[in-house]
Amino acid sequence: MRVIRGDRSLPAPFDHPHAALVLRPWDTSRPAVTAQVTVTAPLAALRPAGWAAPSIGAEPPTLDGEPITAAHLRELLGRLDALGVQAPPGGGLAVAITGDDGALLAAVTVTELRRIAARGCVVHGRGADCGCALVGRPPAMPGYHRSTAQERFLRLRDRTCRHPGCSRSAGRADADHVVPYDCGGRTSCENLCCLCRTHHRLKTFARGWRFELLPNGTLLVTTPSGVTRTTRPPGLRDVRTQPALPPPPRPPDEAPPF
Repeated sequence: MRVIRGDRSLPAPFDHPHAALVLRPWDTSRPAVTAQVTVTAPLAALRPAGWAAPSIGAEPPTLDGEPITAAHLRELLGRLDALGVQAPPGGGLAVAITGDDGALLAAVTVTELRRIAARGCVVHGRGADCGCALVGRPPAMPGYHRSTAQERFLRLRDRTCRHPGCSRSAGRADADHVVPYDCGGRTSCENLCCLCRTHHRLKTFARGWRFELLPNGTLLVTTPSGVTRTTRPPGLRDVRTQPALPPPPRPPDEAPPF
């Protein structure tokens, strides 16, 4: 597991580097900040010793790979407790569970994790070592407005405006329907991405721009001239198949005579 930098909400004149706030806590000339800490936990690192895929209630393979089960959550909570990870005073603590390719699978608070782990599987009962998924992507909403869980998932997945070349914080961006809601686009994490207000307006009102969001969060932006730029969520690795290189020639068993 690793802890990534939390987002800060400061007025522009007081937007000091995060390192200065951490390394100089005695400096009271700076305004107080509220830290939002995110712990990133790869799912492969949460398999307990001797872990084997459960057969009871096991789900078929999905796009995201194996489901996040009660065993994963118990292992994660045990490691957090062993490390003594807590939310900073006045701040928050969230956990981002990622897949083998770095794609975000779930984003929940520690309080929600404890509640879900204590409740267990609603189908097979509390304490059952089944393969049912207990957490994952937030479900789609029936209307236009997104849920709080979707908001948290998008901020942790995107972190910045997703338009190519823009680094504005996701905390100051809009959650945009890539396929417009009025055109049948769903209010789901597969159809929402963070765009700053400038690029949100460009997408909505400028002619000739095309946006496409792939299931793993990759965004394709095509300009009116036909040039396509690709942005991937931070941490998502490019898993496109690369051609295998031929093995190096085997050295001779004995050096040739001179």
